[in-house]
Amino acid sequence: MSSEAIDNPRQRIFDAAVALFAKKSYDGVGVREIAGAADVNISMISYYYGGKGGILKSIIDEFHSKYYQAIVHVISEEQTPEDSVRLIIKGIVDFIRHNSDLAVVSFNTLPLDIPEIADIRTEKVKSLIKGVSDLFRRFSLDPDDPLQVIAIGPSILGIVLAHFRLRPVQAQIFGLEFDDSFYEKYAGLISTFCLRGITGIAELNRKQRGDSDENDG
Repeated sequence: MSSEAIDNPRQRIFDAAVALFAKKSYDGVGVREIAGAADVNISMISYYYGGKGGILKSIIDEFHSKYYQAIVHVISEEQTPEDSVRLIIKGIVDFIRHNSDLAVVSFNTLPLDIPEIADIRTEKVKSLIKGVSDLFRRFSLDPDDPLQVIAIGPSILGIVLAHFRLRPVQAQIFGLEFDDSFYEKYAGLISTFCLRGITGIAELNRKQRGDSDENDG
């Protein structure tokens, strides 16, 4: 727990709820459990957030603010569209790496019918779509076509997020160390996959093997 949270009951409530929602799901956690984990009186949850739904609303708001920065703020017309995609995916990987519980909670609750987050969820997603619309057009994609937006945007986030959900299993199976070097390569590989598919990764492997053969020769 951060020093800020120790002296800030509102932040303790927020941090405790994020951790519990990520572990047990939003519906699986009650305000009493959140209060206990945050070491606050249960009435303080109503005082600061108005209830469990208010906490989730704050979580969704913080997630989308940081997620928007990780994506939209790296896009530049001076870059090629492919370079922009690679920077976006690197930003998503770095963001989720350091905010994995926040991302899991936000992603898991997006499809749920929760009145407290309905408006803010719609507002944030629309803002994100608008922020990447010019990049869509540079790929000759149509940001006004719901099918294209639905197929592409959530797919990229889902691919990246899947690793963080499965990370303990992956570490056990492959004996990996999830350090800076791993995530640099991971972001690059996911970028190639999103831009060129499986054939793009296969082509990259062939090119790397060719370079290796030349070096051996």
